[in-house]
Amino acid sequence: MSIRTGRVRHLSVVPDLPDTDESSDGGGTKPTGRGLVNLVLRVTVDHTRPQIWRRLRVRSDLLLSELHSVLQCAVGWEDRHMHAFSLRAAGSTRRFEMAQTLDDEPRAEAASEERVRIDEVLTSPGSVLAYEYDFGDGWTHTVELEQIDSDIDDLRSVCLDGARACPPEDCGGPSHYAQDLEIAHDPADPELPALLSRWGPGFNPARFDVDAVNRKLFSLDTGRSVLAEAVATAPAVGKLFDRIRPTEVPSLMALLPRCELTVESSVDLPVAEIAMSKLTWFLRMIGEDGVALTDAGYLKPALVAAMRKELEWGLGWVGASNREIDHHQVTDLREAARNLGLTRTSKGRLLRTRLGSSLAEDPVGLWRHAATRLPLGKQTYETDAATLFLIALAASASADHRNEMLIETVAELGWASEDSGVFDAQFAAQATVSFLDLIGAHGPSFYFREGVSDSPSWSRRFARDALLT
Repeated sequence: MSIRTGRVRHLSVVPDLPDTDESSDGGGTKPTGRGLVNLVLRVTVDHTRPQIWRRLRVRSDLLLSELHSVLQCAVGWEDRHMHAFSLRAAGSTRRFEMAQTLDDEPRAEAASEERVRIDEVLTSPGSVLAYEYDFGDGWTHTVELEQIDSDIDDLRSVCLDGARACPPEDCGGPSHYAQDLEIAHDPADPELPALLSRWGPGFNPARFDVDAVNRKLFSLDTGRSVLAEAVATAPAVGKLFDRIRPTEVPSLMALLPRCELTVESSVDLPVAEIAMSKLTWFLRMIGEDGVALTDAGYLKPALVAAMRKELEWGLGWVGASNREIDHHQVTDLREAARNLGLTRTSKGRLLRTRLGSSLAEDPVGLWRHAATRLPLGKQTYETDAATLFLIALAASASADHRNEMLIETVAELGWASEDSGVFDAQFAAQATVSFLDLIGAHGPSFYFREGVSDSPSWSRRFARDALLT
C-alpha cells in the first residue's frame, strides 16, 4: 500500500447515495455503548442422565474466554483440554476458538473467544450457546440465557443452583460415563472395584455442593486487564488488536486506560448542540427543498458566502473568494454530511435524505449517529489509522505521546516506516481527522498541525462514543 503521495485535500471514502431518497432505519441514533447487566444462565452438560446442570449469574460484559473459566469452575472440570464455543443462527454456525487454536490453525470462519462478549451472542432470554470441552471425550454443554437481571450491585460470578457432580476428567465422554454409572449401581458387577479405584474415594456422582462451587468462583482471579476491558467494550479496538502485539505498542497500551471505555455515553443537549452546530446549520440551510448546485456540481457562491458569515472556523477564511473550490472547510462539511448519509445529490440539487431531515433538529440524535459511523473509510488501513486518532483524542494524549504511539503502532501493523509513521497515519485517517476537525473536536488547529491540549472537554466523550459503537 502506498500512501506517500502527499495530502489529498478531499478524500471520498463513501460513494454518493443513489438518487432515490434512501433513509436509515434509525439504528444509528440509538444510545452508544452496551449497558452492563447480570445474566442468569442455565448450563447443561449434554447427553447426561440424570442431567448434570448449573444455574449461574454472570456479568454481561464477560468475554467468552472469561466465561470459559467460570464454566470450568462451576461445572467442575479441571481445564486440562482444548475448548471452543459455537453459535448456530440463520442456518449457519459461528465458532469462537481459543487463541492457541487460531494461532496453530487460522480459519476465516472462526473468531477469537478473547474478542467476543457474552451479550453479543446471548442477546435475549432463550438464546443458546454451545460450549465444547475435551474434543477427544466430546463433552458438550448447552448455555442458555434464562433471565436478564438489571441489579448490578454484585457483579461477581455466582452459582445459584445445580445438580450432580461433574464427571471425572478423561472418563471417555457421555456414553462411557453412562456405562460407568450403570456399573456403580450394580454391587455385583465385577468391574465395580476398578471403577471405584479410578473414581477415588471422595467421588459421588449424585453430590453437588453449591457453596463449594461459589468458594472456588469467588477465589478466581477476576481482575481484567486494560486490554481485555478495551476489547470487551470497543469493537474498533478489538479489530486493531487482532493484528498487533501488545508488547510492541507500549505507547498505545499506556493510552487505553485513559480512554475510560467502560464509561457509558452521557451526551446531553447543550453539549450536542455545540458539537453538531455546523452540521445542523448546514442541514437547516439545505432545507426540505434542497439547494441548487453549480453546473460543475459545487455549492453556489451565495451559500458559501453564508457559511463564511455564519460559521466560525478555527483558522479563519483565506482570501475573498466565495467559491467552494477555494475553501476546503466547505467541501469538508459537505463531504461529512454525505459520508454520514445525511445528504444526497439528484438532478443538480443537494438534498437532505430522510435521515438528514429527521436529525436536522435533533443534535443528540445527530451526535449518536455520527459516532456510529466513525471511523470513516473502506480500507483496513483507513479504519486502523482513524482508530488510533480516536484513541489519542479519547485519552487526551499530548502531541508527543500521540506521535510516538502512531510511529510504534503503524510500524507494528507493517504499513509505514518509522520515519514516516505520523504522516502516513494522518494521511490514512484523513476522512476521520477532517471530520473531527470540522466539528471542533481538535480545537482551533485544523488537520492536527498542533497539539491537542486545546481540545474541548466534550471531544473525549465523542471519541469514546465512536470507539464504543
